[in-house]
Amino acid sequence: MAKAPSGAAAPAARRPGRQPGAPGFGRNQKLTVNAVLDHWPARCAACDEPFAAEPVAQAYGGYDEIEVLPADPNAPGLRLWVTQHRFWEAQCGCGHCSRYQPPRAVVLPEWEGARVDAQQMLGPHLAGLIVMLCLRYRLSRAKVQELLWELLGLQLSAGLLDQTIRQSAGQVAPVEELLLEEIERAGLLHLDETPWRESGLLLWVFNAVTTVVYFIGARSAEIFVNALQGGLAGCLMSDGYAVYRSYLNRIRCLAHLLRKARGLAEATCRHTSQVGQQLLDLLGALMQATQAARDGPSEDLAEQQAPNLAQLKALCERHQNSPFAKLGEFCREMLNDWEAIIRPLLDPSLPLTNHAAERLLRHWVIARRLSFGTRSEQGTRAFALLASIIDTCRARKVSAWDYLSTALQAGRQGLPMPPLPAVSVGG
Repeated sequence: MAKAPSGAAAPAARRPGRQPGAPGFGRNQKLTVNAVLDHWPARCAACDEPFAAEPVAQAYGGYDEIEVLPADPNAPGLRLWVTQHRFWEAQCGCGHCSRYQPPRAVVLPEWEGARVDAQQMLGPHLAGLIVMLCLRYRLSRAKVQELLWELLGLQLSAGLLDQTIRQSAGQVAPVEELLLEEIERAGLLHLDETPWRESGLLLWVFNAVTTVVYFIGARSAEIFVNALQGGLAGCLMSDGYAVYRSYLNRIRCLAHLLRKARGLAEATCRHTSQVGQQLLDLLGALMQATQAARDGPSEDLAEQQAPNLAQLKALCERHQNSPFAKLGEFCREMLNDWEAIIRPLLDPSLPLTNHAAERLLRHWVIARRLSFGTRSEQGTRAFALLASIIDTCRARKVSAWDYLSTALQAGRQGLPMPPLPAVSVGG
């Protein structure tokens, strides 16, 4: 085989997706129309008079909307409903013909093709269902296609499914401001992060018990500062990342420290193992005392645990410059976060671990492993925004599908977003 000349340019890499010049495909599935909705001009555009009861008219355009009907106790199960919207042109007595003019679509440039427009082929409930299947239930686009065909007999392309997710995120984007306002007012905020697949970014979670916000960005102070521009009213629970130390009202996740101390206790170096075991025992005793104080009589827990605290701090100070790197790092970390570590002794009702945030991230870590995460800035933003809405609804024990559908309906009509749902007492 002849070799290419050494000076020849390498062929350009093939970009994913449809290639330039490739033939397109349209919809070929014909669905039965269940209802017809006529849209008429209100008045004559020339003389501003109302039309006669039965004017001379003809339909000049329209569109079909495919929707999933909301749950009905009298008719359980999912039902597909197709509404044919017809736009009419009517002739006035003055002789002028006026057309119904649908609201003009507003393109959202930051969402690449997403638009505020009531004329959508997929209704808000069906679009919300697709979002739930792809994000909450971690189904691939191909599996969502298969499920919609099996359950509803509906054929949708993978491209339309992906477009629906991005457009849905653009239409409900104002909800993000509502979520951030709730986060800033929170009395307690759990904050954690995990690696993401897009250019080495991280998935961050801000969890305020009944409000959850996700961001995807670099591990830097920028995400933390931008998300909490209005400040934080309450206490921050986090790991030992140095960026969080700028916030003074903070508590440390003791589970992280226990794992590190256990690792030192299991070290092969005898000296490191002995010191690690002492650190592990003292941390464990502080956690047990704090947990016991929640159910016991009200006492000055910090004063009661003063001997253990003094011993723990002295141990860290003695070994902060240890020649054993891991031991020295751990002791310096303890000293840097000392106030955050002992804060639960002053208020035993505060949490001792960051498990609340870690549990939320676990679901999306599994999703990342199944789908390899997102690959574009827009896909990343859509993922984080929709995941925030879904998990906030779940934290409040209300239907995420219902709220998404309501928000999409408002977004398509250019109306304000519905308020965040209240916490369900009976949920």
